[in-house]
Amino acid sequence: MRGNFAPPQGEHGENGKKAETGSPPVVLVHGIGMSGEYFLPFAHALATDHDVYALDLPGYGTTPTPPRALTVPELGEVLAQVIRTLGLDAAVVMGHSMGCQIVVDTIVRNPGLCAGYVLIGPTVDPAAHSRPALAWRLLRDTVGEPAANNAVVFRNYLRMGPLRYLRTARHMLADRIEEAIIRCHVPGLVVRGTRDPIAPHGWAVDLVRLAPDAGLVEIPGAPHAVQYNRPEELAAACAPFLESVGR
Repeated sequence: MRGNFAPPQGEHGENGKKAETGSPPVVLVHGIGMSGEYFLPFAHALATDHDVYALDLPGYGTTPTPPRALTVPELGEVLAQVIRTLGLDAAVVMGHSMGCQIVVDTIVRNPGLCAGYVLIGPTVDPAAHSRPALAWRLLRDTVGEPAANNAVVFRNYLRMGPLRYLRTARHMLADRIEEAIIRCHVPGLVVRGTRDPIAPHGWAVDLVRLAPDAGLVEIPGAPHAVQYNRPEELAAACAPFLESVGR
C-alpha cells in the first residue's frame, strides 16, 4: 500500500473510518502494470476532504511478486481483504483502467463492503476485445499523453516485466466487466477523458446503462490517465458523487 493521505488534524477520523462529517474514505486501485504512484496527484487532491489509500497490488509497484500473474477475481479478493484489514467503513473504491474491473469484481463478490464506486477510463471495451486492438488503442493514447505521464507508465511497466504483463493482459481480456456491473447494487460513477481512446464515449455510456445505479462524467480534453494529468479537475468532478455517498 502506498499510504494514507489523510487530512490534517484527523478531521475525518482515525484508521480511514468514515467520520462524523460524512466524507467516505477512498481506496484507489491502479490498472495493469501500474502502481499507486500513478494515483498520487489525484490522492493529494482528494485528501483535503477524505482519507485516501492508494494501493500497490501483489506483483505491482514495490510489493512482493507472486509466483504467477493473478486473475481479476484474485486481485479483487486482495482489495477486499485490505478494506477489511484497514477497518474502512462505507468506503468508496475508485479504479483506473483494469483497476475498474477489479473494483467491480470486489463489489459483486463482497456485498455490503463498499458504499460506492468510481470507474475511471474502464476496460475492456468489447469493440477492442483482443490484444492487437487494445494495443493499438494504448499506442494512440500514449502519443496523446504528456511525457511525464509516459515516464511513470514505462517505469512501472519495466518493473512488472513484459511476460507478467502479457499474462495479466490475458486475465484482463477474460474478465467481462459489462456482465458483472449489472450486479453492482451500490451507487457508481463512470468517468473518462474526452480524448481517451481506450475507454470511448459509447463504451462508457453502455456501462452506465447496464449498472443499476450509475452516472457518467467526462473531463474535456483529457486522455486516459486523467487521474495523473488532471487530478484537480477529476477530484472536482467526483466531489458531488462522493458527497452524495457520504450522506
